[in-house]
Amino acid sequence: MGIIFLPLIIIGVLVTFGIYLGALYRRSVDGDSQNDLWKGTMISASVTILLMLLYAAMSSSVGMADIFTGILLLASAGLVLSLLFNKNYKNKYNERGKFNRTTGITLGLMVLSFAVIGLSADPEGREEHLDSGEIAVEAGIDEMTEEEEAETEQPAEEEQAAEEAEAEKQAEEEKAAEEAEAEKQAEEEQAAEEAESEKQAEEEQAAEEEDAVKDGLIPVQLYRVVDGDTVHVIDEDGNNLNLRLLLIDTPETVHPNEPVQPYGPEASERLTDLLSGADQLYIEYDEGDKQDHYGRELVYLYADDVNVHEVLLEEGLARVGYIYEQQRYLDDFRAAEQYAKDNGLGIWSIPGYVNEDGEGFNYEEEPAAEEPADDGAGTGTGSYNFANCTELREVFPDGVASDHPAYQPQMDRDNDGHACETSSSSPAESSVEEPADTPADSGNYNFANCTELREVFPDGVASDHPAYQPKMDRDNDGHACE
Repeated sequence: MGIIFLPLIIIGVLVTFGIYLGALYRRSVDGDSQNDLWKGTMISASVTILLMLLYAAMSSSVGMADIFTGILLLASAGLVLSLLFNKNYKNKYNERGKFNRTTGITLGLMVLSFAVIGLSADPEGREEHLDSGEIAVEAGIDEMTEEEEAETEQPAEEEQAAEEAEAEKQAEEEKAAEEAEAEKQAEEEQAAEEAESEKQAEEEQAAEEEDAVKDGLIPVQLYRVVDGDTVHVIDEDGNNLNLRLLLIDTPETVHPNEPVQPYGPEASERLTDLLSGADQLYIEYDEGDKQDHYGRELVYLYADDVNVHEVLLEEGLARVGYIYEQQRYLDDFRAAEQYAKDNGLGIWSIPGYVNEDGEGFNYEEEPAAEEPADDGAGTGTGSYNFANCTELREVFPDGVASDHPAYQPQMDRDNDGHACETSSSSPAESSVEEPADTPADSGNYNFANCTELREVFPDGVASDHPAYQPKMDRDNDGHACE
């Protein structure tokens, strides 16, 4: 605060003396003792003295005696100035011997200043006061130091205790966390081991089941597809097996007395795609008879790991049927059939087409095409009635194509659309000759078609019967007109 008061006090002193000099000069020159400059001098002096007193009250180094000493010096200076100007005033206006009011005020200030200075000046008492104050201050400082040390030591001890407790707590928490982490890790490892054990057990079980299933599977190779449920394959010994797929029935495509039924070609094509696209084919026998009365193998057929029966049933290209005593997968097949039925797929898209109360399919039969009557030379077509490839090659040395009138399917052993060819690509065909029919073999059994044959033999004839003709065995299963 001294920095603020000191400049104000200095300015106040200078302003007061300036106004005071102006009032004295005006009075001595004009004789005007009532001018406004005297009022200004009183106001400025009062304000300056008040600032000095306030400074003394707020300052720890400046006392009242110091302030009034300054006031005394200022009053002395004002008295000197007043005496100088009054002498000139009295000579000019002949007022010698009169007491000047200005001089009286100045003297009053000086007397007041002396009194205040005298009362404030007590060196011994002040020294004692200072000494006692210093002692009290020192005692207070000592007490305060001891209290501060005590207060400082106590929080330090408390802080140290708190730090130790916090460290102990943190150590316990870390230990608990480590134990929990170790326990969690042990549980995870145990769970992983159990999961791995379960997975390994499942894999082993699946492998055992697969091995058990494959134990009953026999690898074969595709020879040809007759229709949707009849296939010719070759086994590992090179035997040609005529397969009848168990528990399914597909629409007819090669029946001698039945027209091609809806979805029959699609079933044959789908089966061909499945078997041709597989890396390995397998057949599986069920319990019971291995063959039917036509000598066909009763089996389940697999393309790699796919059961072709289920595929045909699920896609609506076959129905469950042809049920013998072998019924191992009957429930699975009925479920696949139900899926196609519920979704109206394939054969189930035609209302009433599937004979659900019996076997086969409800389809209007077309009249069986009559075969042209033989000319008495045995079997054949028109004038090209060859009994075997030997006779045919006498007329056509290079064989005949499928669009030739002399073409007969039984002479096209490799199903390449060319019968009795002599090319190097099929030497086996050229070397294999069909046994020539003899009048004794054909005898009275010279039937023009299956209609005539069934009038004598309702169940058809086997390949070793004299009435058997290869052209009447459309599915090449060794049984004609069954």
